[in-house]
Amino acid sequence: MLVVKNFIPLQSEINNSLMVSKEKLEFIKDKLKKKRENRKECVIDYFNNLKPFNSEDDIPDIPITDESTFKSIIIPNLIRCGAIPKNKLKINSTYIGSCRNASEAIWDGNKFTYKRTKFGCTYDEDINHFEDDNGYDLFVPIKEKS
Repeated sequence: MLVVKNFIPLQSEINNSLMVSKEKLEFIKDKLKKKRENRKECVIDYFNNLKPFNSEDDIPDIPITDESTFKSIIIPNLIRCGAIPKNKLKINSTYIGSCRNASEAIWDGNKFTYKRTKFGCTYDEDINHFEDDNGYDLFVPIKEKS
């Protein structure tokens, strides 16, 4: 067993260590910032090049992004590809679309309601339209169910 006696780091060694740590931290922060910017560019490019939706399986997951990108890129491109905007929905109509837990939901004029089964129990769950992002899952309707 190695025992180091009287090991007291010099102040200059501590300062050098802190400097290296600060430099590493700045490097990591810069790298993360570049990754975020690249991710945003990829999201914008992806949504700008989306093809029209033929079924609910074509609807992409909605990414977490800043409000400006969501409103100026995501929403218009979803609508361009066939998602139905809120002002075109009919109250008490059932819509085919996509969210994490359902492919059809009923519009009540304010939000959608769908049947959710969890741990063997089925119950109604509400979900917002994709234009009303609240940080949770959103429903993207593409056609009224006949």
